[in-house]
Amino acid sequence: MQLILIRHAPAGDRVEWALTGQPDDERPLTKKGSAKMRDVAQGLARIFAKPRRVFSSPLLRARQTADILLEAYAGGDVELAPDLEPEADPQATLRWLKTLKNPQSVALVGHEPHLSSLLALLVHGDADLETMPFRKGGVAILEIDDLHPGAARLKALLPPDILRTLA
Repeated sequence: MQLILIRHAPAGDRVEWALTGQPDDERPLTKKGSAKMRDVAQGLARIFAKPRRVFSSPLLRARQTADILLEAYAGGDVELAPDLEPEADPQATLRWLKTLKNPQSVALVGHEPHLSSLLALLVHGDADLETMPFRKGGVAILEIDDLHPGAARLKALLPPDILRTLA
């Protein structure tokens, strides 16, 4: 299985958004964040095949990032996954991944600190290590033969500025 982990693109300021009275779950990407993510997604599409399935956290900024990703790959459907929320348990996410049928290539769009913890769990076997933080718009590519802690091979950890140069 190829697993692509993607942190959402830059969103609006958390404090300013809170002053609007809207829930943080609905905080959108900024225009600049959307534009940067379009370049990131185009760069990713140049070097990696389209994932068969794309899952996103239900939070708006992650959904918008997933939509931009699929635009770069000429469309597709985003599936929502509560196991990708910012404070989700990486072990629960791993259990959920095991339930997917034919997961040959899957992209997960989510948040920190969850993505770093999930990456540490998959590669090192310990979600508490968090040795590989994600920048907004950052991408990790993993190869996994058997979905259990410590069994993934990290193929690439790509900061967004590198991917934008490939667009």
